[in-house]
Amino acid sequence: MLAGIDLGGTQVRVALARSDGRLVVSIKTRTHLLPTAQAMVDWAAAEIDRHRGREKVRSITIAAPGPIDVQRGVLVNPPNLPWQNVPLAAIMARATGAKVHLANDADMAGLGEFHHGAGRGTRNMVYITWSTGVGGGLIIDGKLHRGAHGTAGEIGHTIIDPNGPLDNCGQRGCLEAFVSGTALARETGRPAAELFATAARGDRAAREVVERAAQYMGIALISLTNALDPEMFVIGGGVSRSWALVQPTMLATLRSSPFIKPARRPRLRRARLGDRAGQVGAVEWARINQ
Repeated sequence: MLAGIDLGGTQVRVALARSDGRLVVSIKTRTHLLPTAQAMVDWAAAEIDRHRGREKVRSITIAAPGPIDVQRGVLVNPPNLPWQNVPLAAIMARATGAKVHLANDADMAGLGEFHHGAGRGTRNMVYITWSTGVGGGLIIDGKLHRGAHGTAGEIGHTIIDPNGPLDNCGQRGCLEAFVSGTALARETGRPAAELFATAARGDRAAREVVERAAQYMGIALISLTNALDPEMFVIGGGVSRSWALVQPTMLATLRSSPFIKPARRPRLRRARLGDRAGQVGAVEWARINQ
């Protein structure tokens, strides 16, 4: 059997699947109930053992927020978890006896959408998660591209304006500093969810903020198109729930580039798997690497 674990700031999800990737069961719990990495491992290992029956789980992928060291399987310093430099893959391997892989959560969500969601049928796809922060996963020639150090796809830290606001990463003018839920909340003084709800009701000021953010995202899509030549962009994360608000401006901005001719213009799609994307992709990565 295979297992995929999606480690989020709010929820932890465990999915078990057959060796061909067919899902058997999915379980979740609240992250705050697992205050330490060992507590998370103990809970996940117990759930895997409880649901595997007589079958052996041979391959597990943990999808976790960065930064992570994918080569050593170490969770370095996740923004929403109080765990630093935790050798999570090794701890899970000791608890389960399985081969364990640690992977970036946005990469795994992108892999899930590529194989089982909006990106099915493509060979070159860019997944963007747009929520509290901005991240991404790159599919190139049908395979997940992680780069030389496992950090490819950090779309939120591409620079849109070198004179722009200081981002948490230390750079100025990152895309994330203009469009993330955190940045929009800081700009408007209210939660991003409230901003989008107000914009949906027709508030002019709120709509201007949202449309400006969508325009910045569209500018990023132009740069990504010129660098990667994808067939499709798939947008996930919390902002994708407000698709009707952001899609027209993103698409219009992408179409405004005279360099990107219609014949090679990527399609723009909303993610289909929702909160399940990470665990679906984690199972797929476990299957690929079993």
